[in-house]
Amino acid sequence: MSLLMIGPLVITLVNSFQTVSYGVPGQFIGFTNYLSTLGDQRFWSAAGFTVVYTVAMTAGKIVGGYALGLMLNAVRAKARSFFLGLLLVPYVVPTVIGALVFSWLFNSTFGGLVNVLLQPLGIAPDWFTDPAAAKGLLVFHSIWHESAFGVLVLVAALQSVPRERIEAAALDGAGWWQTQWQIVIPSIKGFIGFIALISIMDGFRVFDSVRMITPAAASVGTESLMTYVYNVALGETQQLGLASAINVITILAILVCLIPFIRQTWREIKTA
Repeated sequence: MSLLMIGPLVITLVNSFQTVSYGVPGQFIGFTNYLSTLGDQRFWSAAGFTVVYTVAMTAGKIVGGYALGLMLNAVRAKARSFFLGLLLVPYVVPTVIGALVFSWLFNSTFGGLVNVLLQPLGIAPDWFTDPAAAKGLLVFHSIWHESAFGVLVLVAALQSVPRERIEAAALDGAGWWQTQWQIVIPSIKGFIGFIALISIMDGFRVFDSVRMITPAAASVGTESLMTYVYNVALGETQQLGLASAINVITILAILVCLIPFIRQTWREIKTA
């Protein structure tokens, strides 16, 4: 694991201070790659989309997962296992295949089932070229593809909430919403934080779905940080040093975003 993780990380850090091309030894240029990255409007556009995408799909996974978790927690064990199995189907399908098939639901060339259903309502967005529609489609795909993980965690979390506390709240006259906000959610906030932590990491490194659903991401406004790195390193300019600097900045941004969740998890471990 050290060779597979720490080794590439060190190489990336070294390359970020060099100008590196394929087959040519790198030359030290200091912080030039970092300054070029921070001064590139395309980088900030990719970073902005990645942050918005991550926040939206994380919120969607937690809210949707919690709602589905409550419904599954209310049914019998056999029925719960059956529905969990159905929900896990999109999650176990490889992202590339899942994203391609998902895009067909919105592509009239391949039937476009969603377009057929929306047509009577007079709703006909251009899902793949309209920036707002394309961004919404990517968020929707992420929720569809990965919510099963959150549901699985939250179903287990909801089953761990003491029934005595819920029954005591009902006897005190608490309504359903009050019970959820004051009893259930505080009891499972550690699980919610764990889902958020995993989701934020997944959001910042999104690549496959962007490439499959919006191939022209740069022109549509759906270019993520990882697709930007790919284009810099392997596509347009093939500048490995510049791409390495973008990777380092992205890693630092992820760590900053994860600090609150890591601190919360550490506190719960210490008090457990």
